[in-house]
Amino acid sequence: MAQAVTTSNELAMPSFCFHKTFGQNMRLENNGTKAVRYTSFDHGITFTDKSININERIHLKIVEVDETRQWCGSLAIGFTQVDPGTIRQEDLPKSALPNLSPTNKFSYVKRLYETLTKQLCIIFYYNPDGAYFILDGKEQEICKSIDIKKPLWAVIDVYGNVKAVTFTTPLKTTDDGKSLFAKYPEKPDKLPILYFTQLRTENFQPVTFSNVHGPELELYCEYKVALRKRTQKLVRPYLFINFPLAPGDELYIRILSIDPNYRTPGIFGFTNVRPSKFADKLEALPAVDPAALVDRKEYWLLREEPFDDTLSELDEYRILFDKTSGEMLLCRNNDTVSQPRILTFADLNETFYPFLFLNGRITALSVFALIAPNVRLTEANLPLDSNNRTDDCIDEDDSDRCTICYDAKATCVLIPCGHMIFCTKCKVDYELRSTKICPKCRAVYEQAIEVEAD
Repeated sequence: MAQAVTTSNELAMPSFCFHKTFGQNMRLENNGTKAVRYTSFDHGITFTDKSININERIHLKIVEVDETRQWCGSLAIGFTQVDPGTIRQEDLPKSALPNLSPTNKFSYVKRLYETLTKQLCIIFYYNPDGAYFILDGKEQEICKSIDIKKPLWAVIDVYGNVKAVTFTTPLKTTDDGKSLFAKYPEKPDKLPILYFTQLRTENFQPVTFSNVHGPELELYCEYKVALRKRTQKLVRPYLFINFPLAPGDELYIRILSIDPNYRTPGIFGFTNVRPSKFADKLEALPAVDPAALVDRKEYWLLREEPFDDTLSELDEYRILFDKTSGEMLLCRNNDTVSQPRILTFADLNETFYPFLFLNGRITALSVFALIAPNVRLTEANLPLDSNNRTDDCIDEDDSDRCTICYDAKATCVLIPCGHMIFCTKCKVDYELRSTKICPKCRAVYEQAIEVEAD
């Protein structure tokens, strides 16, 4: 049985409870820290049990949503000068909008029409400039020019597709490498395997993240750990795996840190383009919406919601390129009961570099294992983007380069697959170290015929 690793994210009790005045379809649980709408879609107005100070932040977590999708509309949040203790339950309206009370206009409430998900944490507060909330890492406006001379209570209208919320305390975030390394008792790349315990290290191939990545990302532990820094705006948070998966290959990653203020975990994808192709040219890729990648001439496959709302820190995921169906399959925590999630379908005649677009909850992860049955440990499959082998001088069209040294032109054609992979020197070195397996298609080749370079 897997043993959990203790982290430093130990939560204290929230400083707020829900007021005893609440909508007729609501009930309070967990000593008043959880509010549940048990029927219908409205009459879900709730308040904090005390007034809120200037810049005092309320951390609200969504713990239950309507899975049937039968209700439209969503949560509303804000502030009111109406003391909840002066309101009778039967006088509360069905919805906090347009006015909480027909006789008092000093309420500042906004409905969030975005799709809200379980485990999502929303932060909201007010100051002399107005009332604001933070969602997807962005500060957004509830209302400007509010009256702060009188006490303000927080309003939470549990409406539509949101069914239950709870007050929580802020998680300790991993904003930088120091906080990430302090989070766990061991280095992030040395954590024990919790779920895929059947793996044997002698079967692992070397694998790292590519050093071609988005500007808001940092790599640690010899490129095996990636962290997204806290930033006001995410621009091209691409993170590539520096190894192309062939049919039958298995890649293993571990989630090290999440930020629950984001609605979605991020985007997973695959491409037949070597990451080094984008060295110093990452701006050629879409900045905000990676869906535009499919309009490029290369081969790109995307899955916008690869992980479900059970995503947690220390989760382990296996990505398998099924050699029969061509499915890219995702398995969480060695789950043998549920079917693996199909990320996409891929061409069995190609190899693909996995990548993530880290614009969501995942803020840190590691790559801890690669099983590639048809590859032996050779120089040909060591990381191409390591410190001692940079790609700064690679031409935009580098398809004629030797795939080992990247200095000379490839001059040796492999028979029978026909791939031109090596220069003469690297071919000799490769065949001394390895069996005759083409590094591109993984097929056994009979001979390498040297042709004259242009």
